Amino acid sequence: MKRKLLNFSKYTLSIMLIGIVLMGSGCEKDTPPDCGCESVTVRIIPESANLVGNMYYKTQSSDPMDTYYNNYFWIVYTDKSCINCVHSMIVCNEEIMNNQFESIKGTGEIVEVKFSGHVKEICEKTFAPADYTYERIVITSIERLKL
Repeated sequence: MKRKLLNFSKYTLSIMLIGIVLMGSGCEKDTPPDCGCESVTVRIIPESANLVGNMYYKTQSSDPMDTYYNNYFWIVYTDKSCINCVHSMIVCNEEIMNNQFESIKGTGEIVEVKFSGHVKEICEKTFAPADYTYERIVITSIERLKL
């Protein structure tokens, strides 16, 4: 009886130790999220691409159901090789713009910009035609083209 109890205790202790090791190793904190500003870069728009788009600050529209990424700067551009392809990117790092676009917040004004950055997967997917994309962007450079 004593031997069975000792074997049971060893078995239980072994299971507990294995469980603790597995639980501890399953929590990797360095794994980036699948989407959003902190996620892995999907593609890079280099400065050499000289990409030009229209930027505006999106707020709550007249439609109370429109809550899709309000209160963010958006950059929208049309792909030159695909006239129907519209790419909408929501800016992650507004601070890089050094307040140079503060004047368009809440006005509905659209300004033309040349930009580059790291494109990320968006978390909140939306239904749209296949040739429309919605993404997040960490801007590396931005320049207002017309005043």
